[in-house]
Amino acid sequence: MSNKVKRMLAVLLLVILTETGPTTACSSSCSSSDCECNKRGLSSVPQNLPSTITWLHLWNNVITTLNQSDFSRYSSLTYLDLSSNQISVINSGTFFNLSRLTGLYINNNQLTSLQVDMFLGLDNLEYLYLDNNNIRSIEAGTFSGTPQLRDLSLLYNIISTISAETFVTLTRIEWLVLSHNYINTFPIEVLANLNSSVLWQVDLSYNQMETLPPTAYDILASIRTVDISIHNNPWQCDCRMLPFKQRMRGFSKIERQIRCVGPINLVGQSLSYSVHDADLTCEETTTSPSPGSTVDTSPDGFSLPNFLSGFLGVTVGIIITSAVFLVIWCSKKKGKTSPALDTRDTAGCHDNKEHELEPDDVERGSDPVHEPVPYSFDPGYRPARPPLPPITGASP
Repeated sequence: MSNKVKRMLAVLLLVILTETGPTTACSSSCSSSDCECNKRGLSSVPQNLPSTITWLHLWNNVITTLNQSDFSRYSSLTYLDLSSNQISVINSGTFFNLSRLTGLYINNNQLTSLQVDMFLGLDNLEYLYLDNNNIRSIEAGTFSGTPQLRDLSLLYNIISTISAETFVTLTRIEWLVLSHNYINTFPIEVLANLNSSVLWQVDLSYNQMETLPPTAYDILASIRTVDISIHNNPWQCDCRMLPFKQRMRGFSKIERQIRCVGPINLVGQSLSYSVHDADLTCEETTTSPSPGSTVDTSPDGFSLPNFLSGFLGVTVGIIITSAVFLVIWCSKKKGKTSPALDTRDTAGCHDNKEHELEPDDVERGSDPVHEPVPYSFDPGYRPARPPLPPITGASP
């Protein structure tokens, strides 16, 4: 065999290995029912695997997009693990022919939303794990194609709101995990639409809920057999929590989970055991009196800021008035004193050096002392008073 032919064969072999290397290695680890394709650097779903497989492991690869044709050859799949990839797009119809699939793992990926056509065809899916994505929104009807779903996990996402219709089609759901999200309102309607006869656990811990409306107690009482976790939320034990507190009876498991994160004087206290109704208050803010309103002048209504402000105004008024009277008095004193006989400063009103009399002035009988410029004083003037600060703790 010539060297030229050998080189051509080597290049051809290199091309084949480059194109099919990971896939070939994956297919070599398959049995008739199971393929282990983990950690192979795959960027797409391999298409040369046995069509009879029922278990397919594709975790820890670099797949970014799932397309409609990716699983068309593998209609016998009952278990599919796509976790720890980089999946951000699942196109419509991707799982359409996987009617036998019961377990689907898409956790640790980069999904940002769940669309209504994303899971169509998964008629027998029972377990769906979507943990640790970037899911922000869930369209109503997203799970209409998964009527047999029993376990749904959405923990470690960035979900803040859930519509009442989100899980309404999941009539067989038993385990719903929504912990470690950003849910800020207790999902009363969501719980009301779940089938409590089969539901046994809902996890809402580690979210951003601050208060519980009184209607939440009715829902919780109606599904008392369901294990609901709401611990480690930033519960604010103030007046907003009072209506719910007044409904509490001390026997519900959920009551014992509520520990105050605020206000500061109740941090760490149990709403059920340590906090009394009288503790659940909200601070009232007061504003400056509006024009025409009356101000409480009784001893109980005494305010140091008001007193100091008024005292300052009176003091400034006295100083200005005294200055005016001094100017007038100096002017009159000057008129009564002869310039030839008294060249001294009168009550400090004139400067001797500037206004010393000359002989010619005495002979003329004139007074070179300049008349003071009249002080322009508006008797109706009052110093402007700054707006009064709100009085903390004052009665409204």
